[in-house]
Amino acid sequence: MRITRLTTDRLRVPLAAAGRIPLSGAKPAAPDAIDLILVHAETGENLSGLGFTYLSGPGAEAVRWLIDNELSQRIVGEDPRDAERLFAAAEERFQPVGFGGLAARAYSAVDIALWDIKAKAAGVPLFQLLGNARPAAPYFVSDIATRERSAAEVVKLAKPHLKQGAMGVRVEIGSGDVRADADRVREIGEGLGEEASVSVAAGGRFDLGTADALAHFFADIGIAWFEDPIPASDERGYAKLAGRTEIPLAVGCSFDSRERFFRVIRNGIVRTIRPDICRIGGITPLLKIAAAAEAFHTAVSPVRMPEIGVHLACGLANVPHVDSVGWFADLFSGGPVSANGKLTPADQPGLCLQLNEAVAAKWRVSR
Repeated sequence: MRITRLTTDRLRVPLAAAGRIPLSGAKPAAPDAIDLILVHAETGENLSGLGFTYLSGPGAEAVRWLIDNELSQRIVGEDPRDAERLFAAAEERFQPVGFGGLAARAYSAVDIALWDIKAKAAGVPLFQLLGNARPAAPYFVSDIATRERSAAEVVKLAKPHLKQGAMGVRVEIGSGDVRADADRVREIGEGLGEEASVSVAAGGRFDLGTADALAHFFADIGIAWFEDPIPASDERGYAKLAGRTEIPLAVGCSFDSRERFFRVIRNGIVRTIRPDICRIGGITPLLKIAAAAEAFHTAVSPVRMPEIGVHLACGLANVPHVDSVGWFADLFSGGPVSANGKLTPADQPGLCLQLNEAVAAKWRVSR
């Protein structure tokens, strides 16, 4: 089996206010859309793969150029089942300038497409190929409690999801007013009730002292975990914070290399790591990270992308739940569905995703 053709597409996907992604900093303007780069990989055996990567800032055309030029000429003619070898070759190719950043963003779309074909060639859904750890996975909603939303708005938006089976919500903080952030989290927790899980994401916006105070407060009110409370580079600060509070810490949304995850895992300073599939280069490097995390009894919770995350959570034992966002609900059919209180992947070979061409046509960016 060989890849015979690799093509790309660029879509500008609009985001509702509830789903906008705050960027780093105290009071940035959240983007109203994200760029989605699609990769279509074809083989001579009439099997095709769909991959994608997203960006919330500049660089979409650069990522697409890398796929069309640097990566396509190295992937076409190769066996799509050789994901490990092809990933290593891509890392080596970009080693002089660094694989992290736009190169990893570009390769992630290719890697996802390769795994889609690999599972289709085996005749099984991706989650079964990855290990078939469970038929469905708990999930929490990650695109509702953005910093633009008040506590009352978050509660109103979240309750229908909780009725459908969501385990809880991920709340983003960092308004510049620490007391207001704390009060907002408390009000959301009270409004959703004791059965709902609430996690807090800070985006590395606090210093150690402030994060320490917030961590103790969040522990007292029963928050599930505190994500990226201080800058990710402050490993010594995380070690101190982990020793001072009982609340589980999570880190990794901004990591763009396996080595950073390995170091955090070995140090034992967090309970949960949060890799972004598109930032680290795809499914292949995520599997390496997950294997290391399992050896050190650390949970893996991939960032966003439930279309991929549901296969990881159902395939791997130490991926306990899915981070759910609705960005691409209209764009793809065959994605995960909520059933019996959990997200369930479709029982079709590969990623089980089909592109809605009518929707894609509305969002397509011309060259």
